[in-house]
Amino acid sequence: MSAWIVLIIAAAAIALVLRWSGRYGGRHRGGTSLKRGPRSHTSARGRPKVGYPTREAALAQAHRLSRDGSPMNVYQCDTCARWHVGHTK
Repeated sequence: MSAWIVLIIAAAAIALVLRWSGRYGGRHRGGTSLKRGPRSHTSARGRPKVGYPTREAALAQAHRLSRDGSPMNVYQCDTCARWHVGHTK
């Protein structure tokens, strides 16, 4: 009997987490790892992405970051209209 209670509590906790992430993980909060898309505002590590006001500022930062040998790309975000720096695939 107690195993069923634990199972029900665990299922309820998972349902609450999924509901919370869907409800509060949108554009106003910056996204969650459960809702990451190609243009989300969180990095693969879950940190907020930095937005640059101009393409030139983003290119300068991409140049500084690419010194370790990994090429970087800049793109204008469809959500916030700022410029982000990301890894070239």
